[in-house]
Amino acid sequence: MIDSDVALLSALRETAHPLSDADRHDALIEAVGDARLVLLGEASHGTQDFYQERSRITQRLIVEKGFHAVAVEADWPDAYRVNRFVRGTSEDRDADTALSGFKRFPTGMWRNTEVLDFVRWLRVHNDGLPKNAPKVVS
Repeated sequence: MIDSDVALLSALRETAHPLSDADRHDALIEAVGDARLVLLGEASHGTQDFYQERSRITQRLIVEKGFHAVAVEADWPDAYRVNRFVRGTSEDRDADTALSGFKRFPTGMWRNTEVLDFVRWLRVHNDGLPKNAPKVVS
């Protein structure tokens, strides 16, 4: 190995936090501090594990840190339809219907169980907020 590889591995060992069921994402949520913007990426599109973890992290950011917006890499009309649903301003009867506009490639990014569950959760979360509280937008 060259010196830069050793330095990189050393830095990773010092800063990486293994996930455990007891404290899942606690270090990450704590590291967010008072940040107003958090960017969550993924190593691949369409990987169930990444989608589940991203959903869990986003839920914690909303509930524990007061985040009010979720921006996604998606077609505007389809994403706006979901946004209207989660804010309770659409005629879509459920999350599956709200996501039904995602028909173009890559549909698997948005028409999957994890995103469906997150959209359902977000609608329930918004519905439970006090009347004048800002709703989370997506």
